[in-house]
Amino acid sequence: MGIDDERTRSCCICAVKRPPAFLSFFLIALLLIFGVSTAGLALQKPTLGLAETASSEQAYQDEQPAAQEKAPVHEKERPPAEPLVPLGEAGPPKGQPHAPEAAAPGAPEHGAARGEAHEAHGEDHVQLPEISSIPGVTFVDTLIGLMDYELHGRMLGWRPNGILICRLTDNVNNYQLGVLEAVRFTTLRLKDSLTRLGEADTYDPDLEQALNEFMISATSWWFPSAESSYSQAIEHLKKFKTKLEKGQRSFYYRRDTLVALLSIYKDQLGNVNRTLVMPVGWYRSDDYFYYAKGVAHVYYEMLKVCRVGFKNQLATMHGADIMDEVLHELLIAEKINPWIVFDSSFSGFFANHRANLNAPLSEASHLLAVLGLL
Repeated sequence: MGIDDERTRSCCICAVKRPPAFLSFFLIALLLIFGVSTAGLALQKPTLGLAETASSEQAYQDEQPAAQEKAPVHEKERPPAEPLVPLGEAGPPKGQPHAPEAAAPGAPEHGAARGEAHEAHGEDHVQLPEISSIPGVTFVDTLIGLMDYELHGRMLGWRPNGILICRLTDNVNNYQLGVLEAVRFTTLRLKDSLTRLGEADTYDPDLEQALNEFMISATSWWFPSAESSYSQAIEHLKKFKTKLEKGQRSFYYRRDTLVALLSIYKDQLGNVNRTLVMPVGWYRSDDYFYYAKGVAHVYYEMLKVCRVGFKNQLATMHGADIMDEVLHELLIAEKINPWIVFDSSFSGFFANHRANLNAPLSEASHLLAVLGLL
């Protein structure tokens, strides 16, 4: 029996029951604050257009008055060691003069200004690789590196066919499935069009074997295991790369081969877009999210190589700016890395990370379709 309080006329038993109610209110407040912060972090950056608008440029000049006294970007005299090139286009090594004739014919002049605008405003921009002078070597080497990392570079290696611990790492499992699917499509196009002059040309046997090995089920763990099959596929790709280096096989930088590659990328991204917007339930939303991340990562790396290798074809198609925008959208997708994948409604209080990821991937798919029509 409790002791009555003279002021409140209540017993001590009632007083004991109050702290849990206060703690519950405190925990709910913490959850709400965590949800707001997570939703804020999940918001993606706005997409840069093909050129900065006059209003944004004026706002930037207002913040830095000293910049107004300088000449426009395209009128400055630049030292030979640091030339400006169109966004995403590889420039000459440092210390070597820039040759104006080395630029792709027909490339738009405002690409250089946009590249400088990215750097001036502190925006993330795409870093393109330096590719081999032998056509196709960097393309194949990049494809090898993407799959080899999932097999041998990542902790616990290939996980979709794991039995114990790997069953609990479903995020990485689905990411690797996305990487595998994108590698399969890329290898298929490499075998069918990128290395053949026409329908009458023969298939390379190493590329055929590589594709067959990649088609082994990702969950197979015995006779054959997925790891051993995919490792064999990588070895066949390495043999094909050696043939390219020795001049025994060819990789063709042609407009039709580029369009064929972009078409298959566009189709798979379209399929991914559908899984990112359809209702799947909270317990499966992260599976589709990380699968899409794996697909997007492979296409981001491969298209960076294509942007450099097919620069002349893109210039004749007037598609260099569009390819730059595709890469920028894929870069946005690369940077969406939430701690927890939320599946709130589109207008809900919490984030919907699948919808956030779908936005740049949907735009990339649309731009790839436009490139295929040029």
